Amino acid sequence: MKALILVLAILLTTLAPAVAIEFTDDSGEHFRLPAVPEKVVVLNSSNLELFIAAGGTPYAYGESGTMPAYLKDHIQGLPSVGAVQNPDIEQIVNMKPDLVIGMNFPFHISLKPSLKQAGIPLAVFNVQNRKDLIHKMEIFGAITGKPDQAAARVNEINAAINKAEQMIGEPSRRVLVVYGTPESFNMALPSSFIGEITTLAGGINVAPQNNGGGSGMMSGFVPISLEYVTMANPDIILVIAHNNATNIEGSGLLNQLPAWKNLRAVRQEQVYNLPFDTYGINPTVRLGTAVLDLTAIMYPEHYQ
Repeated sequence: MKALILVLAILLTTLAPAVAIEFTDDSGEHFRLPAVPEKVVVLNSSNLELFIAAGGTPYAYGESGTMPAYLKDHIQGLPSVGAVQNPDIEQIVNMKPDLVIGMNFPFHISLKPSLKQAGIPLAVFNVQNRKDLIHKMEIFGAITGKPDQAAARVNEINAAINKAEQMIGEPSRRVLVVYGTPESFNMALPSSFIGEITTLAGGINVAPQNNGGGSGMMSGFVPISLEYVTMANPDIILVIAHNNATNIEGSGLLNQLPAWKNLRAVRQEQVYNLPFDTYGINPTVRLGTAVLDLTAIMYPEHYQ
């Protein structure tokens, strides 16, 4: 009798209908997948990090020059579908994936008609801030069928941010975040991802609070006005060079520019280069570590 009951239980589990996965992507399209997708192609690094952190194993990926080293190690041996800006649509179709995940930008959205014709859904996501990161991790947890693992990773991020907040107490460092190259610097507004990280790490962003900034990938950034920066005279300047192109360390970068030499942060050698693959435009699941590391730069006295 016990053996019969066990057999029936196994049969019922096997025959039980798969739970459909439902979500809405950043283009506003609603998806209803019949089950957890087995073959998922991820076209960009930030979504690849989210997918893996939520317990997923990608079937293939898009190549990016700003992919962090740990992620390169993780995907070693997996097939590539070409550069993130120009993925090989024919190769993707031939793979017959259950789902393709990309960015909510024209070079991925333009792939939707061709993939749809082949019966392949394409969901596009960008992560704008901490709140949005948590929401996207919930979606990715549903896509991978491992919501508990996704939730655990979110808890780790929140714990690291809370730790940074407890360390510094009342924020006191006035900070300017510049992005780009000396020939074309932009200033990060509080609404940008790095602006939010700066605040979470205990920095007081000297950039204006009520400016929408640019659009698309430059949303939350505006061209720097040296007059404004001179008046703000920040305690610390954080420099993010796109694609990690600038390798001059610390104040040496801005000391080469006569107009910047008299700023307090430059005179006191409080200029720091931040790696683009961590502090670039879009947040990743390394947000908690990024906040703690930035707190250590701005408040070294708490780490001695």
